[in-house]
Amino acid sequence: MKKAFVILFLLSAQINAQPLFSDKGHPEHFIAGTVISGVTSYYIFKKTDNKWKAWFIGAGTAGVLGLLKEVIDPLWFNNKRSFNDFKYTTLGAVVGASIVIPLRKKKQKVKPNFETAFNAPSIITKSY
Repeated sequence: MKKAFVILFLLSAQINAQPLFSDKGHPEHFIAGTVISGVTSYYIFKKTDNKWKAWFIGAGTAGVLGLLKEVIDPLWFNNKRSFNDFKYTTLGAVVGASIVIPLRKKKQKVKPNFETAFNAPSIITKSY
């Protein structure tokens, strides 16, 4: 019953939020930098199990892609270069790459040593 009231309230409430897309494109650049660096840093962390390496590679990847986009902007899209777009992409990259900081390292699985278990000399000795 509580869920029904919450859903009804959310459906009937008028939300006056700021639009996600803007004329200047800064939120889009921030979101793109966040997504690219977050995915990259998470993938690198899972492969290397090193937080700082994953953070630097993730932030660097999004930063380089943002710079590359600003370099090719006037050539392919007939836009002019914007340093603010690059700043917002880099800021998003720093935020997105920070997803790896709270992650925990993998625990090493302890493999049983069967050789010593089966080939070890017996502790029990027969005494007659």
